Amino acid sequence: MNVILAEIKRMMEQNKEQYLPQVKSGDLEENGAVYFMNSKDGTEFEWYVNGKLPPFMMFYDDEAKMGAVKLLLYRDGTVQVFIYDNAGKNLCKEARAHIKRKEEELLDLAVLLRHQAEDSNKWNANIESLRTDAPVSDEMRNNFLNHESRYEEIKKMRALMNQGALVSRRIAEEGWKVGFMYRRKPNNPADSGWTFFAGNEDEHYNSDAKNIVLMPLGQVCHELDRDVYKYITAPVGTELIRISETAFEVDMKNKAIFLTKR
Repeated sequence: MNVILAEIKRMMEQNKEQYLPQVKSGDLEENGAVYFMNSKDGTEFEWYVNGKLPPFMMFYDDEAKMGAVKLLLYRDGTVQVFIYDNAGKNLCKEARAHIKRKEEELLDLAVLLRHQAEDSNKWNANIESLRTDAPVSDEMRNNFLNHESRYEEIKKMRALMNQGALVSRRIAEEGWKVGFMYRRKPNNPADSGWTFFAGNEDEHYNSDAKNIVLMPLGQVCHELDRDVYKYITAPVGTELIRISETAFEVDMKNKAIFLTKR
């Protein structure tokens, strides 16, 4: 087994013994096997977008098969371990540690796992079933590195979704969908530049700061109005009005805003 994976397995077993002493190996799936959970997004996505490997898991061997121990390994060697008691229903401990390995070694582990898991159509596999003692060739490593550009747009979008936006309380609290949206120059790296109005506010309403709330752009797109999502990469200076239940167009100041509630 790859030496870093062996270290991961040892850390998970130590945490299980320390914080779940009542849980025996026979209470866990495959007597405490460690699984590489790559099926959600895949190794490359996690490495390039989230800066870590997919989770490593131990599961309870019962009908629910919930997690007992979860370990996250980040590109800088940081390790987070989550321990769950009550058959996986309760997080009883969160621990942090560090694996003293160079990023190049962790990169090679990511390359190896993708090659032995996704490229071999193995998903959520017991790490013992993967040939992780195999060498990493230059071709494998270069292929992995050449795929980084595929994730640049996803990374940019994720960063944008975490930035702030100004939102009328008509949208945030009264249930109106976005009727007018514009993007100004951001004030700082945490600012998306977007402002959203329902379209039925007047100047007096908008001039009162209490009627405007700050929230993550992702919350606006996912919880308040999904119709705006496809427009949020528009450049600074963009002004859009709603023209139907689902569509917007550039505001030419010659059409009334289509008002609707969610």
